[in-house]
Amino acid sequence: MKSLKSLFISGFIALTVCTSSIAFWQLFTGGGWPWAVLLFTCLPSVLFFSYLFLLKPARTSANLPGVFWPTLLGTLAVISLALAGQASVVVVSLAIINLLGVHGYIRWYSRYGVRQANVVIGEPLPDVTFSDLNGKPVTVASYAGQPLVMLFFRGNWCPLCMAQIREVAEQYQSLQSQGARVALISPQSHSQSADLAKQFDVEFEYLRDDDNRAAHALGIVDAGGTPAGLEALGYDSDTVMPTVLIVDGQGRLVYQHLTDNYRIRPEPALFVQVLKEKGLIDS
Repeated sequence: MKSLKSLFISGFIALTVCTSSIAFWQLFTGGGWPWAVLLFTCLPSVLFFSYLFLLKPARTSANLPGVFWPTLLGTLAVISLALAGQASVVVVSLAIINLLGVHGYIRWYSRYGVRQANVVIGEPLPDVTFSDLNGKPVTVASYAGQPLVMLFFRGNWCPLCMAQIREVAEQYQSLQSQGARVALISPQSHSQSADLAKQFDVEFEYLRDDDNRAAHALGIVDAGGTPAGLEALGYDSDTVMPTVLIVDGQGRLVYQHLTDNYRIRPEPALFVQVLKEKGLIDS
């Protein structure tokens, strides 16, 4: 079942692109300079999403001032023009809708609120089972004797997740040489994870959380969190909130990172630091 958030993000991106296209078209066909002012309410969002999908950063600022303030100022300018009789109701409506969209994206869509996983530091993880690229069942016990970094990511469709994985890949050789393993876990299909594996020349553990059973057990599932329309590409409607769990060689949780904002991710150096502080790898 799709959530309101999944419908929002697909609709918001479409709104910003359509508003920009309409404004440019009006400018080129003599619609007047209020349409140029309208661009300040939508182009910042278009540029931001282009930045996400093309440059693929691993994290962004929490409140996106470079997007919010131009949009707000552009909207106020459009309203001022309307009060002076120089901007139509259509222009004002588009400006306000784009401002509401930006506010909703920053303050509501991006945030999970206070999170608490169903696992306690120092305790074993719940009895959860994954499957590897060959469909073979895998549990935390499969890595007994080795510390394990478990990175739960939303799927190949998420540019921030892909950037985070690239960062971890750069640190992987030092982790592997000291006996630590890294498992990339998502609800996406084995074929999609196999495509991901081709991008990295490191021995990650690519695990599928079938039907998000582990995410439900751990309390980190994001029900209906996949953007609307991605089901056509083979992704499940439900996904997982980005999460990092580190367990020791006995399967006990020693660290967890539960971000409250999907755009805020920990640096891979933090994982190395935790492993060293817990005595799981050499300092």
